[in-house]
Amino acid sequence: MELLTIVHGRKIEYIPIIYEFIEETTRHILFYDHAKEECAIALELKTSIQRLNFKYGRSVEIKMIEIDEDSKRDMQQIAKVFAGESRDIYLNGAGADTALFTVLSSIILLNQGRVIAYDKEDNSYNLITQNGFTNQTIKNSMNLDDFLLLMGEKLLDESSKDEILEKKEALNILFGDMKRMFNVRHFLQKRKTKELQKRYPNVIEALKSLDIVDESCLIRGQEGFVKFGYLFEQFVYLQLEGFDFDDIKVGAKIQFDKTQVKRRDIEVTNEFDILTIYQNHIGFIECKLGDSHDPLGTIYKSDSIMDYFGENTSSLILNIERNKSPHLKRSRKNFGDAIIYRAKTKKVSIYNAFDFSKPIFRAKISQAFNIELQDSARKENFNQQIEQLQSRFGGV
Repeated sequence: MELLTIVHGRKIEYIPIIYEFIEETTRHILFYDHAKEECAIALELKTSIQRLNFKYGRSVEIKMIEIDEDSKRDMQQIAKVFAGESRDIYLNGAGADTALFTVLSSIILLNQGRVIAYDKEDNSYNLITQNGFTNQTIKNSMNLDDFLLLMGEKLLDESSKDEILEKKEALNILFGDMKRMFNVRHFLQKRKTKELQKRYPNVIEALKSLDIVDESCLIRGQEGFVKFGYLFEQFVYLQLEGFDFDDIKVGAKIQFDKTQVKRRDIEVTNEFDILTIYQNHIGFIECKLGDSHDPLGTIYKSDSIMDYFGENTSSLILNIERNKSPHLKRSRKNFGDAIIYRAKTKKVSIYNAFDFSKPIFRAKISQAFNIELQDSARKENFNQQIEQLQSRFGGV
């Protein structure tokens, strides 16, 4: 089959169809406007498609057609190119300029071709012919590597999930009781080694195996404290077991295309504590251990990234912090009511608490990422736990 893709800046709207038909496509035609920015996007997309085909051992011809979307003459020339010949041709124009999509659709349909109307909300598409249309479910949702490749971004680094699983027991011991974890961290900071060993002997081995302390139970400098944040991300990843994400990356460092970053107002390089993809929808989790002194900045960072990845992107900020209220009369959480309200206006979800509840966290994931637990018995049990624990933990 031949696939015609109308190129524009919102790649997330048409790359799912490119990926869905990668095995069937023998020739790919890219339509793009003559504007400088559109030309750059088309060239980048061509390179991405070539790399994806090379990855899967395929050789596909890619043809570039530059037009002026506002030129009647260009539209007439396109009609002549495809007129009079019945071909196995499909038009992929999700999110494209309405006039161009309408003209190309009529040309393709007149020549016995098909038009694909992708529904990004449901991750499905209508396949339109002269005789009507049928609704089709996407069979090949993207993994994160292929998604980033087609978006023109570069994965610089990520944590090994196999290594995280090897540390599972130690991570659960350290972060299974957050109030205890904050006490442990406090003792380490004050170098109260004897008191730490006396009060939390079962945590000592976990600290050693996670390389936070040495054999004398002394913290390994500032690096040891920084490690708590990275390890918390890994602990949170383990809590996602049972959700059928298509792919997950932990500690992902991604380099964005500079020209796109300039338009979207995000940094050239971003680190994602946890990055997910489910039915071609991107999601990410920001994990905080009460050390965020700029919660509003965290929200705006999430908002800008969500804007870049498209309106169906999901974001959750998980903030667990030490309860200072017994010691400070005016103690308050990092994410107060005004900040949380601002997050809601940006469609950023917040789980803000003094302790971590796995059932409540998983309920937040299910709601924010529009994904359900796969095990029905587990799901029923966790719904019951939510009701029992919601008032106790007070997570927002």
